[in-house]
Amino acid sequence: MIFQLLRFLLVITGTVAGVALAYGVTSQYENFLDTDYPEVKLAALLGCIGYLLMSMAGRELQDWIEQRIDNNSSYELTWGALGLLLGLIAANLLFTPLYFIMYRDIVNINFENKYFNSLVALLFLSIPLSINLLFGYLGVRISHRYRGMERRSRTSSLSVPPKLVDTSAIIDGRFVELFRLGFIEGQLVIPRFVVNEMQFLADAVDPAKRSKGRQALNLLSKLRKEFPDQVVVPERDFPEVQEVDGKLVEYAKAEGASLITLDFNLKRVAEISQIKVLNLNELMNALKPIFISGEEVEIQITKAGKEPGQGVGFLSDGTMIVIEDGGGQIGQKVSATVTNILQTAAGRMIFARIRPKKS
Repeated sequence: MIFQLLRFLLVITGTVAGVALAYGVTSQYENFLDTDYPEVKLAALLGCIGYLLMSMAGRELQDWIEQRIDNNSSYELTWGALGLLLGLIAANLLFTPLYFIMYRDIVNINFENKYFNSLVALLFLSIPLSINLLFGYLGVRISHRYRGMERRSRTSSLSVPPKLVDTSAIIDGRFVELFRLGFIEGQLVIPRFVVNEMQFLADAVDPAKRSKGRQALNLLSKLRKEFPDQVVVPERDFPEVQEVDGKLVEYAKAEGASLITLDFNLKRVAEISQIKVLNLNELMNALKPIFISGEEVEIQITKAGKEPGQGVGFLSDGTMIVIEDGGGQIGQKVSATVTNILQTAAGRMIFARIRPKKS
């Protein structure tokens, strides 16, 4: 209702201004248009232009305000309303003397053309409205800036920062058990644009993508039921950013959140923006058992290695062990001695030799 009233006032102002300008020009310059009823035709033209311009401006303003409301939480809206109120108070306190002078001068306006008198009076009346809109907007912007600084300060000093979860981590699902056990603290945040990405995967034609999308949506549904106060799906979006990864980075910067992901490229981009990233693959690699040269390990050789005579086996955590002389014992469980350990980007690779049997 408020938006409709605001649009109505803008449209009326634009139309009246156009009509008044037309009548003022044609009455001041009688030969301005060489046609019958020039004031009527010009008034119709300028009135329509004023109507269209103010109608479009009102629609854009309404869409902008509604988008801002939809993309902000109730906490942010409260801060915005407080800033708006303070801005309006400041505008009226500072400019009240100017308003009195303007209203006094309106009475003294005495152009020979009465339509110009009306146009100037309308202009004078629009100045207070413009000042209030400007100071109200400044109040909202300043309050949001202060709110962001206050939240970041409070997050860094007192509370655990929220954890922003991307689609790859939800599909993987390993973070859930870490969250249940308390190794991941704070609030889990899955923005609406991440949910939309999962929905897109769930509707994909490719069976593998469709399965991953549905698995992610099911996991999110279970999480929200199990932890209703700790798992949130905010509506906030960043329409100026197209890619989901970019939206995640902007969200993390705006809210002071950490990011849980398996995406290596997203991790790099986030770290460039000084965002703390929890990469589950790096965590799992860090939790794998540490071996030292000379240590013995029981391993089942499952396949041949790349080099002649090599055999390959895997520990329960996925660590690959290359048995230098195990090519001839594929399918057998052997006792091997660790000879070398190689750390790669994909994880840890262990080289070993079959321990000679005691005679």
